Amino acid sequence: MSNLVESLLKERKYPFIFTFSALLIWFMILLYANTTTFTTSDPKAFYPDVKVQQPLDQHQHDPPPPPPLIQDSKDRQELPPKRHEGLLHWEKAFDANNFSVDLNIKWRLCNGVIAVDYIPCLDNMKVIKALRTRRHMEHRERHCPKSISRCLLPLPKGYKVPVAWPKSRDMIWYNNVPHPKLVEYKKEQNWVVKSGEYLVFPGGGTQFKDGVNHYINFIQKTLPAIQWGKNIRVVLDAGCGVASFGGYLLDKNVITMSFAPKDEHEAQIQFALERGIPATLSVIGTQKLTFPDNGFDLIHCARCRVHWDADGGKPLFELNRILRPGGFFAWSATPVYRDDERDQKLW
Repeated sequence: MSNLVESLLKERKYPFIFTFSALLIWFMILLYANTTTFTTSDPKAFYPDVKVQQPLDQHQHDPPPPPPLIQDSKDRQELPPKRHEGLLHWEKAFDANNFSVDLNIKWRLCNGVIAVDYIPCLDNMKVIKALRTRRHMEHRERHCPKSISRCLLPLPKGYKVPVAWPKSRDMIWYNNVPHPKLVEYKKEQNWVVKSGEYLVFPGGGTQFKDGVNHYINFIQKTLPAIQWGKNIRVVLDAGCGVASFGGYLLDKNVITMSFAPKDEHEAQIQFALERGIPATLSVIGTQKLTFPDNGFDLIHCARCRVHWDADGGKPLFELNRILRPGGFFAWSATPVYRDDERDQKLW
């Protein structure tokens, strides 16, 4: 390269050197311009055709909260969200200038003694009284009213922060689920016992005379293909009671969804949820269960009085829908079933 430059100087080719230098300088300017980050605060300096929205204050960058609920029906307004220029707006909910909102909301508590346990879709007595038949547990299914009362369910008197898991599996605060009816009704079956400020769950039950752990191990011993936590990972417990079966299966690395209807022992599911065990209110009636096809490895039912043969066996067909191919249906009952003619037929 140095020899080339010396030969050019000796031959006095100054125009060529000048041109070469100018091109080199121009190339460096272009390279610098393309790699420099512009930090101007005015986007119009580079994009004059773009419409720029004026910046808001720091609170306006947050997404707008939903409109306040108005309790009185005469003052209630439907405030559907509307999309405008890419932003979500609530009509009549905010001041147009500063997005301020009136948060002075006065909530009222639901009235009545049963307000703590009130569930609009399950306690819709108007629909339940109008049912033509209750043969298939239609009165235990969900019948949601067209308009639901917008009030707060009151906490039971003396409610405390729930006992933390795993201790909650065996004991909960009595005041959190103050339902002595089931405690009294099942006192001889060792389901749940009141002990001072607590409700204690010894792991017993109608079918668990030797304890739920013994019962769980007995199922696997009866059919070794049922290996808890390996072949069986997801279980549905129908007619679960206080859901001790599902609670103790957690030790076997098994997740159980427990369900039972809201009946005269309506506190059963509340006990399960307070204990920290997955559970829901449901019934095998005329409607499909709210579970997907082939979702469970095993379906269990201990001494539940479901009419499996009703309507040509529709309840069994429904269980077959949600049970995976090769899954198991474990149905157990006490010897008293042998003495009942209908139970014998059902077996």
